[in-house]
Amino acid sequence: MNRATSLRSQWLKLSILIITITYLIFSSLLIYATSVYLKDQEYRSVSRSLSDVSTLYENQPFNSITERDIYTSLYDNQQMGLYTLSGEEVYRWPIRTQLNIDTDFEANVNPVIETISIDGDDFLVGTRMLQSDYWHGYVSVVHPLNEYNTIIRMMLFIATIIGFLSITFTSIISYFFSIQMVKPIGRFTGQLKKIENQGFAERLDLKTNIIETDYMIESFNNMMGALEESYNQQKQFVEDASHELRTPLQIIQGHLQLINRWGRNSPEVLDESLGISIEELKRINKLVEELLLLTKNEGTDYMQIESINLNDEIMSRIESLDKVHPDYTFDAKLHKGKIMYPINNYHFEQMLIIFLDNAIKFDTEHKHITVASELNSDGSIEISITDSGIGIPQAEIEQVFNRFYRVDKSRSRDQGGNGLGLSIAQKIVELYRGKVWITSVEGNSTTVHIKFPKPKN
Repeated sequence: MNRATSLRSQWLKLSILIITITYLIFSSLLIYATSVYLKDQEYRSVSRSLSDVSTLYENQPFNSITERDIYTSLYDNQQMGLYTLSGEEVYRWPIRTQLNIDTDFEANVNPVIETISIDGDDFLVGTRMLQSDYWHGYVSVVHPLNEYNTIIRMMLFIATIIGFLSITFTSIISYFFSIQMVKPIGRFTGQLKKIENQGFAERLDLKTNIIETDYMIESFNNMMGALEESYNQQKQFVEDASHELRTPLQIIQGHLQLINRWGRNSPEVLDESLGISIEELKRINKLVEELLLLTKNEGTDYMQIESINLNDEIMSRIESLDKVHPDYTFDAKLHKGKIMYPINNYHFEQMLIIFLDNAIKFDTEHKHITVASELNSDGSIEISITDSGIGIPQAEIEQVFNRFYRVDKSRSRDQGGNGLGLSIAQKIVELYRGKVWITSVEGNSTTVHIKFPKPKN
């Protein structure tokens, strides 16, 4: 099981790791580049000295060459040797030195430079074959690498010291920086624990002046607001559903007890109680169906969608309701021509029935309902259903689409509603990218506005 670590320690480890790797790569490249450059300079000095000494012995007799000539042809601390074709040493400079160099001479007029090690010291040895009127044999130049090795070792030592100081300094800076960095997160965590104990009502009241954490705090508060709203809606939904189911169940229970006591021997009591119980069961069944429809989370991909003429469907519903409610006047003010929209025919019919049935329920005096449709210039479609009923108070318009909400609670049960119709209709409209809203003049009229966007090609 992995042990949890703090953000501060992770930041500290990461910053030290990054600076260490970066410094190692940088210092290694720097030392390598410096060593290549210095080594090249050493090779150049050996090559130049070997060329100058070879020129002396190719163009002058052996006895005429002085030590001064040789000295001017060599760099400091360099040595030279003159050999026969068989590899025997004839002369060396400085004379007092002991070269002790084991070199395999090659019959090659081009200079050969190689690195050798003698008693722990490194040298560059350049050899060249001479074939002239004055000398037949080999000449060699020995160049010590002590200075080169000293510089490289010094660079390694300095790089190590600087690296240690840099890592230490970075660790100290990172430590204090990590404290400042996690401080707002610590305050954020403290308030989260407070919210965890006190519930949805609490919000984060914190300003860090850091874009990321401030955005996280804002997002958290928005999320908590959405959760609180969802929780309250769910709580209200459960309470309302329980209340709606309790009444018919109590009625059914009462009549079943009545049948159990006297209904067996009384056909009148039996018929009345069974009739009432059946009606209440129908009410429960309708309520459950509407609840299930509201809780379904189906997408349009699973429905049979076809492009239908909305005007035809509106006229079909009006004609059907006109036969059922002959005392009502239905006025159709529809757009001339076809209004085609991709929608499930059953859903559109159900939506119309809900809005028209709602208009009929609350317009029992004038009994005049107007249905209009319009095709806008931008391709969107608007449908409106207007009644001449009791209207809706302005304070309650925003709530009419809530589940189980009733404007006239005293009459709603007698009218047979469960308070779910408008919620279902709203869900259907939004399922097809539309929106619905209500305007009303209390005591005069109510209009339901439905708007669908331009159909996608």
